[in-house]
Amino acid sequence: MSAATFSKEEMKDKGRLGLFVGDVKDACASYPKHAGSLFQAYNDLTLAQKWTNVSIVDIPALKRAAIRGDMPASADSRVQNSAPQLRIVVPCMLGENLSIEWINTVFDALGPALTEIYLGIVSDDSSIVYYKLSKGMVKPPQ
Repeated sequence: MSAATFSKEEMKDKGRLGLFVGDVKDACASYPKHAGSLFQAYNDLTLAQKWTNVSIVDIPALKRAAIRGDMPASADSRVQNSAPQLRIVVPCMLGENLSIEWINTVFDALGPALTEIYLGIVSDDSSIVYYKLSKGMVKPPQ
């Protein structure tokens, strides 16, 4: 499954977040230090998790890329709506040191309308855990 191809103008017209880089190959070449986690998370989301409309988002302030796509509605049992939900995943390795400043930079780089992201934490054995991070204080779901 390849990344969706939108021009920058199309993305602005459609109200999409972030800047389009190209496909995962281009993003891995642009950020080789983070290529492993990006490639693993991209493959997991497209092949195993069955996300659709997957594309790559550039985060130059962090010298890495993120993955944007539609999570199948059945994957999030708390959502009553049957439509797929747009999600952003920022892949990282288990051993990386992340800070509150780093997380704030992600939110700032991806736009003010974004209220949540997922960290795709990839371990050395290629397993991936997704952690949901919200902007500010958020009441837990009931």
